[in-house]
Amino acid sequence: MNYHNQRSFDWEGRQQDLVAAEAEYGFLIGRLLDRETLRQAILTAESWGVSPLEVLLARGWVTDVAYVGALADYLGVPALGQFGAELPDEAILIDATSRSPGQVARQIAERESAGGIALIATAREMEERDSSEREQWRLKRAIAGLLRWRPVLSAGAPTWTWQLITASALSGLVAGVTTVAPDAGYRLLLVLLTLVFLPVVVLRVVVTALGLMPQRSSDASTHLADADLPTYSILVPMFREAQVLPDLVAAISALDYPAAKLDVLLILESVDLETQDIARSIELPGFMRTIVVPDSQPRTKPKALNYALQFARGDYVVVYDAEDMPEPDQLRLAIATFREAPRGTICLQGQLNIHNARESWLTRQFALEYSALFDVTLPGLARLGLPIPLGGTSNHFPREVLDRWFGWDPFNVTEDADLGIRLARTGGRIGVLNSTTWEEAPARFGIWLRQRTRWMKGWMQTYLVHTRQPVRLMRELGFAAFVGFHLYSGGLILSALVFPLFCGMAAFEAWQGGWLMLPESLSGGALWTLTVFELAAAYASSVLAAGVAAWRRGRKWLAFRAPIMPVYWLLISVAAYRALFQLATAPHFWEKTEHRSRTRSRRP
Repeated sequence: MNYHNQRSFDWEGRQQDLVAAEAEYGFLIGRLLDRETLRQAILTAESWGVSPLEVLLARGWVTDVAYVGALADYLGVPALGQFGAELPDEAILIDATSRSPGQVARQIAERESAGGIALIATAREMEERDSSEREQWRLKRAIAGLLRWRPVLSAGAPTWTWQLITASALSGLVAGVTTVAPDAGYRLLLVLLTLVFLPVVVLRVVVTALGLMPQRSSDASTHLADADLPTYSILVPMFREAQVLPDLVAAISALDYPAAKLDVLLILESVDLETQDIARSIELPGFMRTIVVPDSQPRTKPKALNYALQFARGDYVVVYDAEDMPEPDQLRLAIATFREAPRGTICLQGQLNIHNARESWLTRQFALEYSALFDVTLPGLARLGLPIPLGGTSNHFPREVLDRWFGWDPFNVTEDADLGIRLARTGGRIGVLNSTTWEEAPARFGIWLRQRTRWMKGWMQTYLVHTRQPVRLMRELGFAAFVGFHLYSGGLILSALVFPLFCGMAAFEAWQGGWLMLPESLSGGALWTLTVFELAAAYASSVLAAGVAAWRRGRKWLAFRAPIMPVYWLLISVAAYRALFQLATAPHFWEKTEHRSRTRSRRP
């Protein structure tokens, strides 16, 4: 067959497909839409590689309830909406929105030939009629799946005895020495801190140097045909987020992805009636649906994610927060990156940044912190092959990965960081996605403190959980990654707790004139040299990472604020000590971060 005949054959085949699809969905013409709209849906469906019905529902050209009602009239069968809560015993429900009209008609004929009464319904109506037993089973799986499968990896299991004894012994030793012999205890503490933080600082310098190297950008996402894209589930946990729900709908709707291949789950808590009312009052796009999580303890974001994941239909899953605004091409770029990534890549972390950086001193420092973390530190960790503690949003996964490893730990209040370490223990690779999601930073200290307390408490939980069995952890991570985990994750916690103490010691030395005096011995000179090196290296690497990252994003005005970051670190230390207290008194308590509706652009 020559090229001309081939083109003619393809054109004739497309015309036949168009006529067949128009005939199958023709019952909608004059009822819910016109002929031209149906043809547009059929052509779009061909381009996207989905059914015409999926396009109609995703684009909002028809609603699922109206479609089922029209199909019921056309086929001469009752729809579920015509009945009350009680159905006839012989009634059999058929999902009419997940199949073509012809398939539904054949299924109805099969059911009726067996003596049953066939009723058609929407997929949403069938989910809502799910039995209470099934609902409770899903809830138990969301809460206890990981805890029952591997309790050693769940923060729901108590802290191990050896960890409590070790922490108590070290605290008692330091307190005893400084009480009995203050001068000797002070010098001993200075020596210990200097030696402990030396490898931590060296790692941070190396990570910063690697992270500042240019990242490889890919334009492969622009070459992906819509028909080749998989279905993507977007999980958005929301609790008391009525104000930002319209913003979220606009942000998700702006994604450059076939609407019929989006499966957006707005995850609401059963006690949050206000957000439920807002979700019902606004017209959600056809690709969005709400999942209401039954009330139970712990009332945490990871529990809600685990519950909703069981309803997700996508081959890939991403988590967004209620206030997020991802860049429009992020999902396409994630698919392209997964396909180009090294074998074993099981997660991609998007780069988070702050849209309201100009609002206050806190938001400016928060933006510097995020710029350094997601633009420099995490890429540096990835280049070293070290475990990456995930951020709380824009985590992209193949669905099978979450199912295999029981999703998130509902008892850990930084479920993201914990999941990153847990996935690293399985041998999987985590990459950094070169795409930004814009978030809102707390502008007031009270809100910031509650959020940061929760983060610090969760990082403490994560570190305690994954150090319960040190030998096993080293075997699963490998020696280099095992050391890197302790230096980075452990160093992050220890730095926050020790920083005020160090500032006090530095002030005391300056007041005594000790910093200006030359060491009297070789050991004293070595200690003095190491201390000065650690101070300079830690400060320089942190300020350089934040300043360069902000500069690269075109925020030169923000980069000049980086030198005063140590003041912000003192506030983090306040949150760390508050987290330490909560870890002992309320380990699973989730302090909610309040978000506001935004009338101005979220882009910087």
